[in-house]
Amino acid sequence: MPRRLTTATLEPKFVRGARVGRERRELLRFQSMVDELSAAMARVPADSVDSEIDSWLGKICLRLDLDRSAIYERDTPAEPVRMTHTWLRPNFPPFPRNYDPHRFLQITTDWVMAGNQVIFSRPSEIPAELEDGRSFVQRYGPKASAIIPMWAGGQVIGAASFGKFRSSREWPAELLRHLALAVRLLASAIERKQSEAAIRAARTEVRVASRRNTMSELVASLSHEINQPLGAILSNLGGVARLLSHGNPQPALALEAVNSAIEDTKRTAEIVRRIRFMFKKHAEHKTTLDIRDLINEVVRLTAGEAAIRKISVQTEISPSAHRVTGDSIQLQQCMLNLLMNAFDAISEGKSDRREVTIKVAPEKAGWLAASVFDSGAGIAPAIASRLFEPFVTTKRDGMGLGLLVTRSIVEGHGGRIWATPNPDRGVTFTFTLPVAEKKRANALRRVQS
Repeated sequence: MPRRLTTATLEPKFVRGARVGRERRELLRFQSMVDELSAAMARVPADSVDSEIDSWLGKICLRLDLDRSAIYERDTPAEPVRMTHTWLRPNFPPFPRNYDPHRFLQITTDWVMAGNQVIFSRPSEIPAELEDGRSFVQRYGPKASAIIPMWAGGQVIGAASFGKFRSSREWPAELLRHLALAVRLLASAIERKQSEAAIRAARTEVRVASRRNTMSELVASLSHEINQPLGAILSNLGGVARLLSHGNPQPALALEAVNSAIEDTKRTAEIVRRIRFMFKKHAEHKTTLDIRDLINEVVRLTAGEAAIRKISVQTEISPSAHRVTGDSIQLQQCMLNLLMNAFDAISEGKSDRREVTIKVAPEKAGWLAASVFDSGAGIAPAIASRLFEPFVTTKRDGMGLGLLVTRSIVEGHGGRIWATPNPDRGVTFTFTLPVAEKKRANALRRVQS
């Protein structure tokens, strides 16, 4: 007589089958969403990444029936992690006020930023070593959560957390793989946003350095010009004071007036001196630099401008080009000035050949030469010999200070700069820099490695 199957043996199989089917449908729907997410993150502009991430956090949570999510970022490994995006289902608890991952969850935060996931379907599954995570969940929830590090460029730049509050939640392995892929897609967009921000910051730093150098040169020129007549006034009034003191009917009054003029003159000279001192760069930060990296960085900074003007920029750097000693910001400013001058020459000359070439090669023992070739209209012979003088310019709206600043930077590094007409069209600006001492360059390589 066959054994009768009981309800107790049938129910678990039915429940398990229903659960597997539900998980499968959820996974297929989420796979489709990840494909959409990939396309969206690929086309979103850098300045719209944040708003796009806010939108997608909500879509992910709704698709997976989750209640809260957050994105955490750090700009560099040395900087703290901060929460930058959140999504919350209505009527569910928000994050604590003034929430700081390092203050509330230092152990867990360090664990995740080391590249580890924290996954639990119920609070009892939180590893015992993450004691602050257990305490946080006990006080603030959730009942189930997945915290996934965001990898980009071979390093962890942040993390994403997803939580469910009123019930436990299973995290099938295949679903977690796709959720980790979604987090990586968000990370790639954040990395692009951070890269654009770093480029803007570098451009700002270079522009600030340009303005400081320009003002320094301008004030130096003005103070030189002003101090000459001030010196003459001081000398002449001193003579008048001596004459008046030997026979003027009211010598005391005359002497007082003259002395006042002398003091005013001295005060004016002191003001000029202080202004010059204010803009003077006192402590240069000269280090051993790779000239190739420096030039490539400037080319990258100006890539957008070159694209707008439809100008191609080529670099030809000799394999024997050595490391140089200098201030990276000042030398970036020097190369940026020459590169932008080349762009302007091509644009204003309406040249059909829209090319700029940067060449670097050894010039002589202990020196390296960097040259910027343009295909513009060239320089008029009348001003060719005065290019590096103050207020001499070939541009319609130029101040005539850019090349003066550039020369000042180059000469401040012990080099020299000159301009040469090209055989066909355009002009080449060349400047030299001292090659770094071998011992110092080797020491820097060891530190950087």
